[in-house]
Amino acid sequence: GDPYISDEQLMEAIDKVGLSQFIKESKKGLDTILYPEGKQISFTISKKIVLARAIVSKPKLLILEDPLEHFEIKETNRIIAYLTDSKNPWALVVVSQNKEWSKNCSEIIILKEGKLK
Repeated sequence: GDPYISDEQLMEAIDKVGLSQFIKESKKGLDTILYPEGKQISFTISKKIVLARAIVSKPKLLILEDPLEHFEIKETNRIIAYLTDSKNPWALVVVSQNKEWSKNCSEIIILKEGKLK
């Protein structure tokens, strides 16, 4: 892993995206080997891993495209609340059809028929 990322940062990212239970249930925990095909994990787990990797280093800009597709609504709302929290260090750009994002974002730009609205 990245030597500049602390265990605390890693565990926070895992917790915030809802991966804690998956890690606990995996025989090797954080040392579990994930294969490129991702056959041993579900689609939502793979999306959570990608999301955790994106936020763990606290980037200045976070650009996401349908990051919570196929998630349960309760989990979607919890993760959206975290990602849009103004205490986070990132500016957030999300491309999504999910209306839940608009409830937490300070600015919404709609692209319709090639025009920004």
